[in-house]
Amino acid sequence: MASLSQNVILAFTVILLCAPLALSQFPFFQPYGGYGGSYGGSIDPDQPINSDYIPQPEVEPQYQTDPEDAKAQQEAAGNPLLLPVPIRTQKVNWTGVVIPPSKTLGFAGSWEIISNNSGVNCMHLAIARHNKAIMIDTIALGKSLLKLPEGKCRVTPNVTDCYAHSAEFDYDTGKIRELKIESDTWCSSGGFAPDGTLVQTGGYNEGDRSVRYLKPCPTCDWDDYSNALYKGRWYGTQVTLADGSPLVLGARRGFSIETVPEPGSSNSAAIPFRFFQETTDNVAENNLYPFVHLSPDGNVFIFANDRAVIFDPKTNKIVRELPSLKDGVSCRNYPPSGMSAILPIDLRKTTAGQPIDAEVIVCGGGTKTCFVEDAPNGRFPNALDDCYRISLTNPAAKWVKEVMPVGRTMSDFLILPTGDLLIINGARRGCSGWLFGKDPVLTPFLYNPREKLGNRWKTLVATTIARMYHSTSAVLPDATIMVAGGNANQKYDFRDTTEFPTEMRIERFIPPYLDPKQSQNRPVISDGSITGGMRYGEKFTFEFSTPKSQVNQADVMVTMYAPPYTTHGFSMNQRLVILNIEAYKQGTSTEVTVTAPPNGNIAPAGYYYLFVVAGGVPSKAAWVQIL
Repeated sequence: MASLSQNVILAFTVILLCAPLALSQFPFFQPYGGYGGSYGGSIDPDQPINSDYIPQPEVEPQYQTDPEDAKAQQEAAGNPLLLPVPIRTQKVNWTGVVIPPSKTLGFAGSWEIISNNSGVNCMHLAIARHNKAIMIDTIALGKSLLKLPEGKCRVTPNVTDCYAHSAEFDYDTGKIRELKIESDTWCSSGGFAPDGTLVQTGGYNEGDRSVRYLKPCPTCDWDDYSNALYKGRWYGTQVTLADGSPLVLGARRGFSIETVPEPGSSNSAAIPFRFFQETTDNVAENNLYPFVHLSPDGNVFIFANDRAVIFDPKTNKIVRELPSLKDGVSCRNYPPSGMSAILPIDLRKTTAGQPIDAEVIVCGGGTKTCFVEDAPNGRFPNALDDCYRISLTNPAAKWVKEVMPVGRTMSDFLILPTGDLLIINGARRGCSGWLFGKDPVLTPFLYNPREKLGNRWKTLVATTIARMYHSTSAVLPDATIMVAGGNANQKYDFRDTTEFPTEMRIERFIPPYLDPKQSQNRPVISDGSITGGMRYGEKFTFEFSTPKSQVNQADVMVTMYAPPYTTHGFSMNQRLVILNIEAYKQGTSTEVTVTAPPNGNIAPAGYYYLFVVAGGVPSKAAWVQIL
């Protein structure tokens, strides 16, 4: 495992022709404004959460564009409504953290740019079952680089907005289709319904109680139901329960939990949840975007700030409080913004009639004072470098600590089809917020939860693009990683003097398991063999082949992955289940029979990627619905 002393610091330097602003002149804008006071002050849960924010007025910069670049970007996106990314002739000097790839890896991954212009900043990201990436930004921060068609502008009493703030991206062809959102999705939550519809909740201002729906089809657009939620959900978390129904938890001053109502209906109440009020650090809050995971026993794990509980959604009561990580200094949730994932659930290791266990891991974050006291005054404390794991179902379980190669905030934590996990994006210093992060960590980390403590981390090949606040990533069906977004500014900002301008490029990261030498025998699932969907507890048979040589059953694993809704470092509803192989018949192709998960507590109803992993190399996924 690499230590901090082994870090290589990579500087991206271009001479600035203007003098840097003095600290006292620098406008430190907040992700939400008007909070007043200082760390440790009081907060009124009944105070309107959005009435105090007004974006800072600025003169519109006069950007230069290249007509040839503009034409090339439109052609690549297949969309004449796409505006070009402005030319930047100067670049602010920033320092990135690069750790050399682990020596035990022959192939440490590779990077490629798959689009130079995403049209909208990708603050929120989800992969839909029609093989498109749904990118969502906010309507609050001005013009994007993607226009809406003529006659399709968003018109309110206060504004006529003719720019798209959501888009559908074809990660195979690079094509982009504009989508229209009617209310503000800023810092919202989401997940997929059992039929593959993206259900998106909350946001900012007039959108904080909205529920939005996007069906997976080539011409579908957002349906917006305003005032559907009882409580405003800005920085809330959405979790899918066993039956596929969504629950929304927390948010700024959102000390409650509520179900998502049917389209056209509205909630008349929410379930008070004192735990969120207890874990609020008053002005700083520090418990936004709580980490929420569905446990194999049907209960819900909730982590907020530095504490965790197990919640029973049937009785709406806390059934167990886990040991606290409270030290008076550290925080794991927004705005210090650590990350969390539920580790793969391995059904090969279960016994009929016995409880199925799973573990949760929480990594990174920062100091409780970063957002209110430190970053606004030009101090950017180091992010936390520790992780903690715990069993969800063992009442006597305690947190087990381990250490990452370097501290991280604002990173994503993705589960790979092999059962390993990937940490990508983010920074080494500071916290979430406009201009509040420093030292982008350019090196992804690979985490093997099956290895012994102390041997679980590997470092991979670094990118050259800083992915700071409001960046995202997603596992794609071809087992590569889409990486997009990044906007630490109060609007789309491409000025030469901006340290981290709005990032419009989309990258693809190719993980080590797709080593060109090993992937020559990459398994291929026969699409024609995937008929119908899975049924809980029943056998499911399909076929796959390997192009060079057959693979023995001992070297084969079948996994199913729930594609999440990712924003602000947390991938909501992400989970990987390793299925038990019941029969394995080799011939011209290999016929494999697996047992579907026993119930929705293990795999909530919906669409999943189905992978075959042969000799450590994953296939491209087939979409499979389980009901």
